[in-house]
Amino acid sequence: MSSSSKSESISTILTKPNKTSNDLQQIINQWHHDLLKNEEYLLDYAKQLNEKQQVLNKTTESFIQTQDLLTNLEGNLQQFQLSVQSLTKYNDELEIDIDNLNTESKNLLPTILSNPKIEQDRSITYELMESVDTHLTELDQTMKQLNHILKINTDESIINTTDELETCFHDIHNIQETIKQIKI
Repeated sequence: MSSSSKSESISTILTKPNKTSNDLQQIINQWHHDLLKNEEYLLDYAKQLNEKQQVLNKTTESFIQTQDLLTNLEGNLQQFQLSVQSLTKYNDELEIDIDNLNTESKNLLPTILSNPKIEQDRSITYELMESVDTHLTELDQTMKQLNHILKINTDESIINTTDELETCFHDIHNIQETIKQIKI
């Protein structure tokens, strides 16, 4: 039965002059049935509203989180801008320092190159190195002679010790040769 036919049937029953308990029961049943349908419709509608409310709540929460992120980004951007300003200032100071050092080195280099004391010190250093080298060579020869003499009729520990000393002095001699090759 459609909704309009049910309404007509209730209206027909209500217009009867003498209503029976069956008629009243039929009206009650019809109203009960209509109320259940309306309740079902209202529950479905309430469920839909609840789902929409949950979506709205999630959207609102997401919006709040996005606002918080934007606030953080603004703070970070300000901090970044301050950092860039500081780095720019530091870079400018470094460039000025580099320019000053270049200027100083250009001014001092001719003075250093023209200073005769540096050349004197260099020649004295070379003379000292040659003297040390000569003494090391003499010591090396003496050690070789001593080693040769000690090998005859001596005990093995003395020979090993002198071999180690000879190796030591030989290493010192090699170091000295390397020092000679380094230019001051």
